[in-house]
Amino acid sequence: MVSLVGAGPGDPGLLTVRGRAVIERADVVLYDLLAHPTLLEAVDVPGQERIHVGKLAGAGLSAQGAINALMVRRALAGQRVCRLKGGDPLVFGRGGEELEACAAAGVAFEVVPGVSSIAAAPAFAGIPLTHRGLSCGFTVVTGHERDDVTDGRVDWAHHARSRDTLVVLMGVGTVERWTGALLAGGRDPATPVAFVRWATLPAQRTLVTTLGAAAADVAAAGLSSPAVAVVGPVVGLRDRLAWFDRQPLHGQVIGLTRDTPADAEIFEPLHGLGAGLVWLPLTRKQPTNKVGVLSDRLRTGGFTDVVLTSANGVRGLRDALEAAGLDTRAFAGVRTWAVGPATARTMREVLSLGADLVAEPATGDGVVALAATVGVTGRRFLFPAAVDARRAVPEGLTALGATVEEVAIYETVPEPSAATRLVSAVEAGLTLITVSSPSAVRALADAMDGAGIARDAFPLAAIGPTTRDAAVQQGFRVTVMPPRYTLPDLVEAIVAAARSGVV
Repeated sequence: MVSLVGAGPGDPGLLTVRGRAVIERADVVLYDLLAHPTLLEAVDVPGQERIHVGKLAGAGLSAQGAINALMVRRALAGQRVCRLKGGDPLVFGRGGEELEACAAAGVAFEVVPGVSSIAAAPAFAGIPLTHRGLSCGFTVVTGHERDDVTDGRVDWAHHARSRDTLVVLMGVGTVERWTGALLAGGRDPATPVAFVRWATLPAQRTLVTTLGAAAADVAAAGLSSPAVAVVGPVVGLRDRLAWFDRQPLHGQVIGLTRDTPADAEIFEPLHGLGAGLVWLPLTRKQPTNKVGVLSDRLRTGGFTDVVLTSANGVRGLRDALEAAGLDTRAFAGVRTWAVGPATARTMREVLSLGADLVAEPATGDGVVALAATVGVTGRRFLFPAAVDARRAVPEGLTALGATVEEVAIYETVPEPSAATRLVSAVEAGLTLITVSSPSAVRALADAMDGAGIARDAFPLAAIGPTTRDAAVQQGFRVTVMPPRYTLPDLVEAIVAAARSGVV
């Protein structure tokens, strides 16, 4: 089975729901240059094979015939093949030829339409394709015609006489030829023209010129593909209607080092303000052989308090409860502690268990300060923790007269693909990296060293002083830290820093 999927113009948020579902279930994804790397990173499928094909691909996969053969061969072998193409797969993407190859080989196929740059590029540049009094229609043509056709197939003289908006795809490299043809056909040299490059992405740039000056201005600006050209008086509306490149975080590409995809959703407000978000997991959590120990301890009971310092600790406690055949009734009469509102929220969502005491600030020292206030002398704490957990909580509670039984139920290990993901993020225009733990800082240092990138090449946004200090010790530049040590507050701090010009 082959699924021909339109990836949209670049922004992962513009991938259709159906398109995402097809990618997630595919055994192999064949993608080209216009299926932007950030989109592929946003749809992470462990173990899925992804093969770069198209004009810039290696391994002999740049020719259309080779792509067709690979696609058909994999499908006949029983694999679910996703052929991922930029924009809409049947608009100037040779998608029809690929479907013909499937049909000839007896391979079943389907088509998942995508958002085309025909509409997306002008929309993100603030240029309506039609507007009452200016244009009552639009025409789409290719600027990259077949090399073996001498006279061309586009009737430029006809389009020169038309008053409709003209959209030219793949026309940057041939701008002198097609603008010359429009001028020769009688189109006014003063006709506004806009070129929108990398539409919908943080790297989007718009060049506004005129038909008569377009070729020279494109050359002077060093403009290259991919770009969409819009010709007509509607281009003049951009001065009033431009919105995307005027957002406060436009141009920012922020790497999110959280290893849980759900956590990345907390940063979505940054995308709403114009930033590009790149999921950049540098570590992953894995259970230790002590989960059984925690399960046994939950069965025997005898503790008066449970303290949880992270979402991972909450999830580990859930797993231990399930392994022990218990539920949250095991905590009847037990006082529950959470480090900060984020951990307390995860307790409610994962365990349906409220936190009796929530430490502010959201640090181990905050727990100890709260414990000093309420008194913990003689109390017995159960502490599901990470292997490399800071000593502030157990040592601080012990110093206050409590007994602490710490069980290391998970550990943080490097993500094998971290360096590769980091390089992809840099290619996507990375400008800032978020870190929320010392272990993430160490993993980032290893990834940057492995990728040959200087540690101070990009500023960091650290969730709190512990993470900031670890980053500084590793040679990083920390430019953002929130006053309260939670992810939502980190988001607000990044916005404030961007608006003030700090990042």
